[in-house]
Formats: sequence, C-alpha cells, structure tokens
Amino acid sequence: MSRWSYDNDIWSYLQLAHLADTGAYTAIYGQTTLGTTPGIVAALAPVWWITHAAGMSISFIFPLRHPTAWLVLGPYEVLLSAPALFAVDAVAICLGASTARRLLICAAEVFALYNVVLWGHPEDAVAVACLLYACLAAMQNRWSRFGWLIGAAVAFQPVALLALPPLLFAVRGRRWSGLLVRIAFPTALLLVLPLTMNWQVTVHALVSQATYPSLNRPTPWLRLAPSLGHSGYLGVTAAIATGDGPFRLLAILSSVVLGFFFRRAARELGMLVAVVALALSLWCVFETVIAPYYVWPTIAVALIGVSTAGRLRTAAAVVFALVADFASNADLHAEWVWWVILCALGALLVASWPQTRTHRSRPAAVDAAHSAQVLAVDAPASTDGDW
Repeated sequence: MSRWSYDNDIWSYLQLAHLADTGAYTAIYGQTTLGTTPGIVAALAPVWWITHAAGMSISFIFPLRHPTAWLVLGPYEVLLSAPALFAVDAVAICLGASTARRLLICAAEVFALYNVVLWGHPEDAVAVACLLYACLAAMQNRWSRFGWLIGAAVAFQPVALLALPPLLFAVRGRRWSGLLVRIAFPTALLLVLPLTMNWQVTVHALVSQATYPSLNRPTPWLRLAPSLGHSGYLGVTAAIATGDGPFRLLAILSSVVLGFFFRRAARELGMLVAVVALALSLWCVFETVIAPYYVWPTIAVALIGVSTAGRLRTAAAVVFALVADFASNADLHAEWVWWVILCALGALLVASWPQTRTHRSRPAAVDAAHSAQVLAVDAPASTDGDW
C-alpha cells in the first residue's frame, strides 16, 4: 500500500495537543489551524503522550506515507467517534424501535459516520452523542446531567449551539443560573489559557471562523463573506481564507426562531430529536463552503426518526441520507453541489419527521413509555440533587 488512508486534519489536532503539552498555548489559535473550541485538542492529549513516549513517527510538518503513530491515533479516533452510535441506539430504544429497525439505523449510522472518521473530525461525533444524551436527560428531568452534556458538546464542536435553543425550551421553571454555568464551564475552562496568553488572536479566530474556499465546496454565501487574506492551513500551506462568523451567527439566530416555533416539542422525545436535526441542518444552510463532514450531524440525528416509521418513509430517509453523503464528497468545486446537499437533507428531514398519533399503533408497553416521557416534562423537579 503506497500510503495509509488518513486526513491531515486529525494530525493537525494532534500537533496542537503536542503544542499544548509543551505549554505553547498561544499557538493553538495563533497558527489559524483551529477554528473550533479546543475539546478535541484535550481529548487527543493521551495519544500524544503515548506516541511520543514510544518514539513513534508522526505526520506533522512533512507528511509521511506510513507514520507509526497512526497505529494509535487511528483506532483512538474510531473509539472517540463510537459513542455517537450508542447514543443513537439509546434514543431509538426510547422511541420504541424494534430490534430489526435498530440494526438498520445502526448500519446506516456506521456508513455515515465513516465520513466523519475519514476526514479526521471525531469532535463532531462526540458533540452529537452529547446532544442526544442531553435529549434523554431532558425527558428524565435530569437537569444537572443535561447542562453538563450540552457544555461538553459545545466544548468539542460549537455547532452544538444550533441545537441549544430547542433544547433549552425543555427547561421550564428551572434555575437558569446553575444550568447556564454548567453549559459554559467546560468551554470556558479550555479557553482560559489561550485567552489569557493570546487574547487578540484567540478571539479573532473564534469570531471570524476562517474557512478555505479552495479546499471545500462553495455556496452562494461565499460572495458575501469577508476576506481574511492568506492564512496558514495545517501549519504547512497558505490558502485564501474567508470569514464564516457572520453567517454562523445568522444560523444561531434562525435556530432561536425554530426553538420558539417548536417550543412544545420538548413534550415528546421524537419531536424534540426531529427539531434538533432541523436546527443542525442550519450549519449547511448558512455556510460559505461545505466540507464533506458538515452533513453528518443532520443525517445522524434525522435517521433516528425512522425508529417507528413505515417502510416507505424509512427507505426514502435512507436514500436521501445517502444522496446527501455522496454529494458532500463529490470532488467538484461547483455551487450546484450545495443545492443537491440542501435538497437531500430537506427531503431526509421530511421523510423522518414524526407523524402525529403514531404511538397509537405501538405496543402497549411502548405507548406507556411514551406517556411517561410526556408527563415527565410537566412533573416537578427531581430531587436527585441536580440543583
């Protein structure tokens, strides 16, 4: 084999873990290699310690065909992404999915998850897993766990902020101060050193959200994006960067509108998950460029909606998910690819959207569980010491 299959992004994260281990926190955002929150950098620290202690070869500045550190980094990346599959299955069980339907959803999720692992972004999978477990925590009135899970999701991938408004409408009559502290604490803890040591550069990187049109698929928003000039990419090459910050802020504002419009969605788990999938799709709607792994959060959450759907809707959802996945990987720097992705994701959301009164046809045990989920939202606050 001439070269092992891996993407440079995951090596960039490992390089940042190396820099953080040496105390060079100013370089985490100073190299413009990181436009997200640094949860993934902290998660890869053990990999750096092991590979460095073992003297394994790494693929940082000069790409190697067979870096021995990949024998540790590759499996670790897969394990880091795997909890998303357990989270999907946990939600499917609560929705009353049969064993055969769970296997189908799992197979589709594994195929879609390969897109994330291939491009070296396990932080997306971690964030989605935390969001799904947060949905379950909201249905169980576990508000302390809910806050920590949302905080962990944001610490790994800020796209989780798109799902925050619909989820926060599940919080009724609670103590918002404690909840917001839990949500903000993980990210604040990870950012305190970069902000202290390199405030201007760190804030600029987080606010401007640099993207690289020459390396991804353009969208119509690219014509309005501010230019950031030539920036270092992965610490090696220089590429023209554009700022995606204003459009991602627009996506968050749109998510707030969605959360208010579907504010009663928190009364039922299936609808809450569907609204979260709709909110996550705003990532693709308002991006200036589309990377292949951008479509995965929407696909992963939306496919849960077929847990109790009919065969026709299930087949349609799987087909549209495949179309969106393949279109995102099309090696074409053409704007029409974005339109194909949006149409496929929109059709997926429609096909997987929960139908009213579908729980009437379920077994009695599943219907009782559904009723318990509905009543749990309106029940008094739990006395498990959350607050």
